[in-house]
Amino acid sequence: MFPISLKSLSDQERHDYILKTFILNKNYSAELRKHKRDIDVIREHHRFLWDDDNESADEDSWEVRLAKRYYDKLFKEYCIADLSRHKENKVALRWRTEAEVVAGTGQFQCGSRKCLEKDHLRSWEVNFAYQEQGERKNALVKLRLCPEHSDQLNYTSKKREVKRLKHMERQQSKEEREKRKSTKTKKSLGSENDKDIEEEEMHSANSGANNMENESEKDNEELEQTVTLDNSKGEEEMEDSEDIWNKKTDVEVEPVSRESEFERYLEDLLL
Repeated sequence: MFPISLKSLSDQERHDYILKTFILNKNYSAELRKHKRDIDVIREHHRFLWDDDNESADEDSWEVRLAKRYYDKLFKEYCIADLSRHKENKVALRWRTEAEVVAGTGQFQCGSRKCLEKDHLRSWEVNFAYQEQGERKNALVKLRLCPEHSDQLNYTSKKREVKRLKHMERQQSKEEREKRKSTKTKKSLGSENDKDIEEEEMHSANSGANNMENESEKDNEELEQTVTLDNSKGEEEMEDSEDIWNKKTDVEVEPVSRESEFERYLEDLLL
């Protein structure tokens, strides 16, 4: 029944052997079961990151849909790390569950497994290279670790530390810089515009006075010309009228014949 003989073992050794081999061995218990559990299906089809092509695949099997449904419930902002093999440059990462997010694990508490440190946490950006379904993939993830586990993470290569600066502080500093620039530009533009306006007003006033003087001189000249023209026209008309009355009328008188005079005489008698 057993792979080895248990007669040579003591009671305690026999007990430990049976527990490790048949009860605590998950692979052995999974092989003995006829049907897979949900957790077995999720482990078999789980992916660290799902592509957009696989998000709406209706033709996928129920196992893949189950694994995708479990993936959607995970929180993918910070990771939980297993640094037990950090000297071999091997780090295991996974996303946080809802219970871990509520407890603050991985964000306000060290993201290393079984570490409860909450002080002096540092944020790290890690290029996580992993192998999944026969393909080598990369993912850029964030970790919050205590100083001890930060040293373990950077044991073989220095990772990029993320300097935490609140979004509101960045936005306020940016707005203050923009306001300073805008006030400086407005002041410079305002002084230049005031100078330009004063110069334009002086120029327009001088040109207006010159135009008024030129227009008044032109009007006086035109009035003088019209007066002289009117006087000359009046004198010419008077001279023409006097000449008309002094001239003799040249009227040609046609000679009257005796016959016409006799006819006029007879007409007067008949009336």
